[in-house]
Amino acid sequence: MRERLIQGAANPEADWLDWLEAAAVPAWQWDACIPPAVRLVVLAPHPDDELLMCGGLLAQHGLAGGECLIVGVTDGEASHGGSSVWSARRLAVARAVEREQGLSQLGLPYAEVRRLGLPDGSVAQHRHALRAMLSALLRPDDIVVTTWRLDGHPDHDTVGDCAARVCHDLGCRLVEAPVWMWHWAAPGDQRVPWQRLFRIQPDPLVLRRKQQALLAHASQLASRGAGLGPVLDDAIVARSQRAAEYFFI
Repeated sequence: MRERLIQGAANPEADWLDWLEAAAVPAWQWDACIPPAVRLVVLAPHPDDELLMCGGLLAQHGLAGGECLIVGVTDGEASHGGSSVWSARRLAVARAVEREQGLSQLGLPYAEVRRLGLPDGSVAQHRHALRAMLSALLRPDDIVVTTWRLDGHPDHDTVGDCAARVCHDLGCRLVEAPVWMWHWAAPGDQRVPWQRLFRIQPDPLVLRRKQQALLAHASQLASRGAGLGPVLDDAIVARSQRAAEYFFI
């Protein structure tokens, strides 16, 4: 497992937008690659990751009549560690409600959510259990979206790596989404496989729904106290407002 890379200030969003435009990232035709008859499975390490990864893609598929399954690997109970207000138990309950409200705002109030209950922050210690659970959940004809296996957050990395192994074994198509990479990398960073980067362009209405859905995750948008800012800071919120979503394919 690599050293956690989510440290310091994020690179300015304006720099990313300028670089992505200049790079002419190729478009991925989601409607041709993920027809409504195909099940879209989103493996989210924490509640809200489904929105940060692929909220637009998820909404487009659901609104087109496609089947969506969101697999919550953890309940996100460790995001406020040390808080005198938010116990892990209370936070897990609150974040489950926030996820439900967010999916409703996204236009997917009846999307299936499967919670695996692995410990937030320690998924790497349960990788064998995770692979077994994914092997039982996934079908060979699924298209699976999850966090990039080198994203820089230990849970994201582990979920991405386990998904890659299980998808290889079963024959599922895997799509990886960078989430924290945008924080620690710089435009053109040689550690990033830019040649595999594609974009989708959701409908403007879907993007507005995605932004409303993220607002449902109030526990992550508010200060955590003790001098700690929100988990979803201004840089993350700005990235969620992009006109395109980006994936390694």
